[in-house]
Amino acid sequence: MNRWRGSKQTIGAFSGILMLLLVTMGCGKKTRPIPRDARAPRAVRNLQIKKLAGAIQLRWEEPKKDLRGDKLKGLAGYHVLRKFIKPGSGQCLECPAGFTDVADLDRDHPVNFKEAGRTILWTDHDVKTPGIYVYRIVPFSVTGYDGAISNYVSVKIP
Repeated sequence: MNRWRGSKQTIGAFSGILMLLLVTMGCGKKTRPIPRDARAPRAVRNLQIKKLAGAIQLRWEEPKKDLRGDKLKGLAGYHVLRKFIKPGSGQCLECPAGFTDVADLDRDHPVNFKEAGRTILWTDHDVKTPGIYVYRIVPFSVTGYDGAISNYVSVKIP
């Protein structure tokens, strides 16, 4: 009798662990799902970085197409992501972890950036600490969906 009861407990524990794993693993994508009719933008193009006196300037071209390859409509703005690497920390320059959103640029209210045709200029004035500053740009649509993340650019501030 004890042997059968022990087997039931083992099966129950195994089933519980299996269910927990299935729930936490999900589909593997850890962002908000995008509906079929949503039009998320492709990544920005030609992201460049320039060191200025006491600041860093980023320059990029807005995407022309959405993630499906159709002409982009409804581009609302950009999230500017930054990662700071302290000298000697051994942090990975290419690793996607460690980025924080430092600016949200709204195309309807361009108060903290400049648009020149399809080119965007944004300046980061918060670069006082010596180290490596790494940036990525994420465009977003008027429906609130983030597009593809850009490549990264970096500059060392002595």
